[in-house]
Amino acid sequence: MQNRAFSAWFEHYQHSALELNERRLVVLIGDEGWASSLLQPVVHKAACSATKNQICLIYGQSKMFQPNVSKQRFRDKLGSESNFVVFNALEDKLATLSIDAFAVLSGTLVAGGVFFLLLKDKSSSTQSYFYRRFFQLLSTYSSHCLIEQSLEDPSYKVTQPFIDDSAKLVEKFAPCFAHHCKTQEQLTAVEAVIKVVKGKRNQPLVLTADRGRGKSSALAIACAKLLKHANKDNPLRLVITAPEIASLAIFFDRLAQSLPCGVLEHGKFITALGSVEFIAIDALLKQPPSASLVLVDEAAAIPIYLLEQLLDKYSRLVFSSTIHGYEGAGRGFTLKFQQTLKQKYSQWVNLHIHEPIRWRAGDPLEQLVFESCLLNAELPKLAMLPQTLSPSRLKFRQFTALELIKHESLFKQLFGVLVTAHYQTKPSDVQMLLDNHQVQLVCLLSESEAEQQVVAVALLINEGRLYENSIDADDIKAVTQSTRRLKNNFIPQSLLTHCGIEYAFNYQYLRVMRIAVHPQLQQQGIGTHFMQEISGFASHQGADFLASSFGATASLLSFWLTNDFSLARIGFNKDKASGEQSALVLKPLTEQASNALVDINTEFYRSFDYLLQDEYKYLSAQLVALVLQKCPATSLALLTDRDLANIEAFSQGHRQFSSCAFSLHLWLTQLLTQQSTIEDDALFVLISRIMQKHSISNVCSAYGFTGKKALEQYLQSEIRMRLRH
Repeated sequence: MQNRAFSAWFEHYQHSALELNERRLVVLIGDEGWASSLLQPVVHKAACSATKNQICLIYGQSKMFQPNVSKQRFRDKLGSESNFVVFNALEDKLATLSIDAFAVLSGTLVAGGVFFLLLKDKSSSTQSYFYRRFFQLLSTYSSHCLIEQSLEDPSYKVTQPFIDDSAKLVEKFAPCFAHHCKTQEQLTAVEAVIKVVKGKRNQPLVLTADRGRGKSSALAIACAKLLKHANKDNPLRLVITAPEIASLAIFFDRLAQSLPCGVLEHGKFITALGSVEFIAIDALLKQPPSASLVLVDEAAAIPIYLLEQLLDKYSRLVFSSTIHGYEGAGRGFTLKFQQTLKQKYSQWVNLHIHEPIRWRAGDPLEQLVFESCLLNAELPKLAMLPQTLSPSRLKFRQFTALELIKHESLFKQLFGVLVTAHYQTKPSDVQMLLDNHQVQLVCLLSESEAEQQVVAVALLINEGRLYENSIDADDIKAVTQSTRRLKNNFIPQSLLTHCGIEYAFNYQYLRVMRIAVHPQLQQQGIGTHFMQEISGFASHQGADFLASSFGATASLLSFWLTNDFSLARIGFNKDKASGEQSALVLKPLTEQASNALVDINTEFYRSFDYLLQDEYKYLSAQLVALVLQKCPATSLALLTDRDLANIEAFSQGHRQFSSCAFSLHLWLTQLLTQQSTIEDDALFVLISRIMQKHSISNVCSAYGFTGKKALEQYLQSEIRMRLRH
């Protein structure tokens, strides 16, 4: 009876969602056997669907619900479609529930789709500010349901019943657009892709959209139209790449619908007039085939430096990506890669699709996800004029998690500024901000006539032994032996495991995880003023060090070094999203920390020279110059009379480069420490050839020399000039 009653209720519930062209959330609170008895008919029906159009995604470990979405690979489902999602969190505490997976999988549902969130109970939500806020938001929606297992009888009670609004539905006729497009924006996108092929070269198109806007279908429709009108004597070769071929299912399905005469074989769609072929990004760069057009789908999930390499190899490119609020690497794609496009191609085209296709505007599930994860947090517009603002008039303030959830508009303002600082912000960062007791949020506020305005925001985390009383000698030994990682202790753990600083856990650290100044007010000294305030805040809390770690670019590293931070480490591996190697910097706040930093900083510089020809070979020459500019005098090797003679002999053309290279290296290191500025292209040539040992052909290619002779003459003249001065 229980199954039959729920099935009847659910059929009506889903029909209502389909009539209103929306998706909905059902929260089931109870034990697994009870939840299984309700959902098995739904899951079974989807699994046995004769038409194969009822897709059910199952996430979370369970004996009764066999998962088909990996906990580690849930992002692979981006771009796919589903009718039901069963998100099993029965074995998880709310604090460990993956809100990132929740946000990603919710975006796969089509209209009429239902997301089932399975929880054991709500009691732990009282200890979680994130979930307290989540359930408060949930209660404001009439479309979503919360169903609890009843203790009185084995059935269920609908704690939050839905209100059926389907009767209010007014029949509307969908307008018809060319090429079977669903919206005018989708048609505009199709025409923009076609123009990349038929228009002028070197005018890349960037096509972005939130989920469900028909972006992948637009790419397929454009490819189909291009193939239909291709020249038989000159077949069209289109190439598409993506993080994985599985994410292109919708693209190839729509392509097959638009061109029934084509055949799909092993990731290649072939027609009489050409083809569309999937090629993985690494293969595409390693052996670039000739192509009339290269499309990059889900570009935000591909490392930025790989996208930049594509720009050098192809003149007709379309970069398409899902930008779901700030989620994933989306902001890296928006903030970093598009800056590169502006520098290289002034005629690049940016197009964003706003109107949803897979569900109605104002869809209740999308709204709930956006609100709960602050995916709708927008950068606040400032009322004051930037030139009238003085850092001394700004108020430094800390906000607790409780204050943030009580003042939703302020929370959105703060988060809107915060996400401008980082390109890998995730929904779980909202969860961390509200629920991690080691995390603190501080900001600079400006009092306008009407209200407080957020000028700058920083996210800080306490780390080190005294913040974690539970850390003992056995824990540290396990970290040293790489058998364990300690949560919320990134800085001391990195110093211990990567730098060999055995006393790293003896100190307290306040790490700056993110820091952002409102874009309207940057380059006015506000960031430096904010760092001074944060230093005082950290000292007041008894921290030994202020610390940070970030993707090392010359501009970012310069900011930290000019604010009295010193280098402890530069990572060996490139960040997947940015292509940058990370820098770890420290600022001492106590005398004991100052003494320790001398040792840490000296140890970093002791090996830096050696690593320049291997692990740091591909650091930018500008970054190398900046690092060596801060090299302590105690780390510099003395130049002997023989070194000076070798350098002079090379500059006059009397000695070969290789026989003088070591002396040149020592001399250039000392020269860099004496520079007041590193904005000198000649220095970058010297660094690339002398310190990083790049080949003659690579240096000539990078800096525009005609060959070995021209490069050597340039090196000799530059060294001669600098020796004279």
